Amino acid sequence: MTLSLLESAGPELVAFAVSGLVVLYAWPGARAFRAWVDRNLARRLGGLSAIRWDWRVVALVLGIVFVAAAFVQSAPIPCSAGEDDTLALLQSGRNFLSGGNPFVTSQCGHWVLVPYGMASVLLDALGSLGGRVGIWLVWNLAALLLIPLTWALAGAQRWYVTIFVATSMLYAPLVVGSIQGGHSAVVPVAALLGIWLALRRNPSAGVWAGFLSTVKFPSLFPFWGGLSGVAAERWRAVVLSGVVFAGLTLVVVEVWGGAAFNLLFTTQLTRADFSINEFGVLIPLRAMPPSIVLTAIQGVSLLAALVFVHGRRWPAVPAVALLTVVVALVAQRFTENFMVWLLPVALMGPTYGRWLFALGVVGVADATVALPACMNQGACVPSEALGGLFGVLLFILLVVVLREGSRLAREGSRAVSEPAPTAPPSEPGAARETSSTFHSAPRFEGREAPTRPAWSVEMRTPPPAG
Repeated sequence: MTLSLLESAGPELVAFAVSGLVVLYAWPGARAFRAWVDRNLARRLGGLSAIRWDWRVVALVLGIVFVAAAFVQSAPIPCSAGEDDTLALLQSGRNFLSGGNPFVTSQCGHWVLVPYGMASVLLDALGSLGGRVGIWLVWNLAALLLIPLTWALAGAQRWYVTIFVATSMLYAPLVVGSIQGGHSAVVPVAALLGIWLALRRNPSAGVWAGFLSTVKFPSLFPFWGGLSGVAAERWRAVVLSGVVFAGLTLVVVEVWGGAAFNLLFTTQLTRADFSINEFGVLIPLRAMPPSIVLTAIQGVSLLAALVFVHGRRWPAVPAVALLTVVVALVAQRFTENFMVWLLPVALMGPTYGRWLFALGVVGVADATVALPACMNQGACVPSEALGGLFGVLLFILLVVVLREGSRLAREGSRAVSEPAPTAPPSEPGAARETSSTFHSAPRFEGREAPTRPAWSVEMRTPPPAG
């Protein structure tokens, strides 16, 4: 039992140890540890002047891991072990290329439905050209986009935040552990890619966000929320994303009928077989509210959050973070792989990394130990307790993001209404961003992020590419 648990949760345990050290480094009470790391690691690495220490190094290391996982993890799963998700996505892509129905596949003598939209179908079709390994490569490389997007949007703490995301229990262990991990990572990728393009005033922002959101439609809400901080592109991006999303959905209905629409939306909105958030308390007790009531609560909550951030003109990244947490709170089926959705919250700084670390510990403990015991042995009390704790942590995180986002919105309003101070002539470089080399990158000194990070007010000019 212990050996099998260690084997199944191996990547999570490694990430727990490494990410725990990263969180400890940013903890204000760990000055001695931080000084030791700076003295023995950071300066030595910074001395390797031939290497450009930016997001490319992190992406290269993770890319090697993700590609290796594609070859190792893509082996066929026997029928006795349950459904083979890789095979389902592979058949979906092949069905599309051959003119068949990409939403209905078969394995082990029974039908397996694939409830993902057109972007997923097209990426599956591309990956199917490389067989099972190709499916893994497509989704793992899509998940890898989180690294450059994190670097581009994290502001002055970009090095710390990028390292935290790369080592987080909510990221790499999920991507390498299951094809569903990489598949679920497209949700934050869609939101952050759209916001990054919108901040650069790129008219394709809404197109890309709308397209990628068809993989899992909840990613539309964080993107729409983040547009509150992008006045120049806000309404065009909202309209384009909605048109693209609706257009691709209409294509699905026209070609494969209403059954495909029900599979993509109705079934997903009413599905509640298990969850690691607060709904994990209600599901075993069969105390879930009626579907129509639950859907109404979800819709009202998301709409209220969108109206709030746009009415207060929140900066882009805090607005994305708030909508992300709201989505996680109202989702009646929130699985272990869906925890990757929460990673945009890390962009707000080291404090939020500690909350995500706690959520990762609770979520992984529930998904790997408590939830299987509930489903296989009927011992549901530990899973219910962890689900309740996960929900409480999400709610506290919601309050923390709400307070910080409101503060930044107020400061942003004052910054727009008051003329910006000019740097004195003796400091010609005061307005320039610190060099992004490792040894001169901004280092966390036991304090919170600067009062006004790069994303705290609307960007009047395109942000640096990295």
